[in-house]
Amino acid sequence: MTRLLSLLILVLFCAVSHAQTWRKLAGTAAYVHRIKVFSAPDVLVACGDDAPPYNELQNSSMEFYSGLGFRTSTDDGQTWSEPKLSGYSVRDIVRLPNDPNTWIASVVRPFTNTGGILRSTDGGQTWSGVPENDLLRIEQFLSRPYDPPMILSAQVNTDAGFQVSLDSARSFSPPSLEPVQTRSIEISQADTSLVFMAGDGRGLPGVFRSRDNGRSWSKDSAGLDGKRILCVYPSRLLSNVVYCGTDSVAAGQSVGTGIFKSNDTGKSWFRLRGSEGKRVWRIIEHPLWGDVLIAAADSAGVLVSGNWGDGWERWVGGLTDTVVVRTVELVRTPLALREIQAYIGTYGDGVYKSTAIVTGVDATVPAATVTVWPNPSMETSTVTIPFATMANLHIVRLEGGLATTVPPSAVTARSTAYTIDCSGLAAGAYVVTVTDGTMSSSTVLIVQR
Repeated sequence: MTRLLSLLILVLFCAVSHAQTWRKLAGTAAYVHRIKVFSAPDVLVACGDDAPPYNELQNSSMEFYSGLGFRTSTDDGQTWSEPKLSGYSVRDIVRLPNDPNTWIASVVRPFTNTGGILRSTDGGQTWSGVPENDLLRIEQFLSRPYDPPMILSAQVNTDAGFQVSLDSARSFSPPSLEPVQTRSIEISQADTSLVFMAGDGRGLPGVFRSRDNGRSWSKDSAGLDGKRILCVYPSRLLSNVVYCGTDSVAAGQSVGTGIFKSNDTGKSWFRLRGSEGKRVWRIIEHPLWGDVLIAAADSAGVLVSGNWGDGWERWVGGLTDTVVVRTVELVRTPLALREIQAYIGTYGDGVYKSTAIVTGVDATVPAATVTVWPNPSMETSTVTIPFATMANLHIVRLEGGLATTVPPSAVTARSTAYTIDCSGLAAGAYVVTVTDGTMSSSTVLIVQR
């Protein structure tokens, strides 16, 4: 009887533990809009205030009426420092890639809406006294490890929303005249020449892409008509796959319009199942398993996907019904076995951390994630698929009939590559397909002469 009771208690404990997906990390400001997970040295940073910006959901200039700076934690959020830069709303912090002791913060002073850049040379402990570039409203930083480092910025309350610095943020300038306000920019980890920018609608809407650090931009964005882009996120593993979170503003009201995906590097977009009606502020992909994603979905809480974003489900265990999730960041060390663990910043209830999340959405590889380069081709093309297999690639004429099969040329734990000699193929269109068990990828190859 005692053994049975102990087993029952253990089962109940496991069930409760699993249901309690999110746990609050007390000690931060209530309205957390930015979380940074720094390594070497390991520091967790929470930027937050006691009220959100005014007009944040409108197509107009944001105004700031609260400034509680940021807090840091060196024990994974169990305890937090006293506020630093209190009196400012700290919008983002970047560490220089070649000097982790140099921190640069974008700040706004409440009510006056002045601010700019502050810097620290001792790992965020002490800061410069007078902000530089006080007209800038930078919402996000990115850095490239050039010499000197290049700092990219996403800016609001301006029509020069993408600006670049080559002098450690002492001065910024727009590399092009694209009239865009943006809250979100990202560098593709699968193709680091690519930079994506989210046009949030105050200037030009849509998703922009650049291969020259913003000196020139391309924008097609078919399928995003009437949408404001709140965030953009290129896949870490597949250079052709990009996600974005959207809303629409009509009659002064913001309405969530879900997560959209592009399989052609941002030229065309389609909405993803399970995200309809959601306002999404941030999307992140598991660094090892590209089919696993997590998104900060405002009043809908947290969305997760296990099939390359093609289906989403809510994970809100441990969160109250009124929690608004504003941002999400992954823990420092990625989990194995397609599990994901993250921190979220909320509007009204501070910071939470999840237990390991395993989504119930089936993991399937969508056909459009296969890549071919170059395409069209005259001589040789390389086909890459996002799973490991020893299966042959089948090349079928578009009008029917198998043209040839090709064995793998390179196999890693996460992908397979095939080298196609196109010199023996007649000019025309071909369907290339790999099928291994339940996983299948296909695309079209064009051969020219």
